[in-house]
This record gives sequence, structure tokens and C-alpha cells, in this order.
Amino acid sequence: MRTSPRARLALLALLLAAAAGAVIALGRPTGAAPYFIALYALCTLVFVPKPALTAAAGALFGAGLGLAVAVTGTLLGALLAFAAGRLLGRDALRPLLRRYRPLATLDRRLTGRPFVSVLTLRVLPIMPFTAVNLTAAFSGTPWLPYTAATLVGTLPANVAYTLAGATATNPTSPMLWAPAAALLLLLGAAALIRRRVPDATAES
Repeated sequence: MRTSPRARLALLALLLAAAAGAVIALGRPTGAAPYFIALYALCTLVFVPKPALTAAAGALFGAGLGLAVAVTGTLLGALLAFAAGRLLGRDALRPLLRRYRPLATLDRRLTGRPFVSVLTLRVLPIMPFTAVNLTAAFSGTPWLPYTAATLVGTLPANVAYTLAGATATNPTSPMLWAPAAALLLLLGAAALIRRRVPDATAES
């Protein structure tokens, strides 16, 4: 399931506006962080775009706590989806493997090079977040490389969008340039991974 760029931008703007309004009216709700983490994780399971959730975390909780919330929500959502995929079993993937050749190629990559393949899929926007989680689970990717690659691969985007959300509620902040720098870092990391491991996403 893919969301159009316009829909993503609209959702991002809506969440940022709502978060900014809440912060202005009520202050930063630091005590609500655990609830937002749970909401973040559940939203990723139903394909709500992660950038919108991460930016909202930054807007509501600020850069530091917002990043911690986004990282924790990311890992929790990824592990929940991965566990669900393991419970469903590989049989759930077989019809798709027969129907979609790129998915069969990805399945082989995940089996042979789990850490690099998951890392590449996290950094490069090739598949939706939850689709990667389920495919990795169906493919038998081990828990440890899956979790480590998810943490490392999603960190640049989490930093960028958290900072974007945090500065949206404080446009006079001297850190206003930070989201752009973080996004440039993300693009550089994506280009580096694509050049160093060109076969990790081949035919996908």
C-alpha cells in the first residue's frame, strides 16, 4: 500500500499544525511520551507514513525527547510487525513470490545478506516501512540483524524529521538549519549505500 506524495505532505502539514497548536496552548506534554510511543508503533502497522509521525513527535516533545520517542516507536512498530509476520509464517509469502519477481529477488537478498539488505531498505525509500517488516519476517531474517539494521537505517530520517517538527514550533530557533543538514546527510547515506551495495536492491 503506497500513499501519494500529496497525501503524505497534507498529513505531515496537518499533524505539524495540530502539534504546534497543542504546544502553544498547553506546553510540551512530556508525560504523554509513553502513550505517543504506543500510538506511533500502532500507526506504523496500518501504514501511516512514518515521516509525519516523527515530525509530530519533534513538534510535541522537542528535539531530544522527540527523537527518543521516534526511535522507540520505530523499533516497537518494527518488532511488532516482524513478530506478526513470523506468526503468519512463510506460507503467507509464497503466493506473492510466485506472482511478483522483484519480491522473490528481495527474498533471496534478505536470506543471504540480512543486515545489509534491511539496512538498504531502511535508508532508501523503496518499500513502505511495514512492508519491509513483514517481508523480512516472512523471509526468515534473524532478529538481531533485523533490529540492528532497523535502528541504524532509520536513524538519519528520524533525526531529520524530528528536527523539522521541533523547529516548526520554534521558527526563530538557531537550529532551523539542522533539518536540512540532516536530510542532506540522509541523501548522502542513501547514495553511499546504493554505490557500495548495488546488488542489495537489484530488481526490486
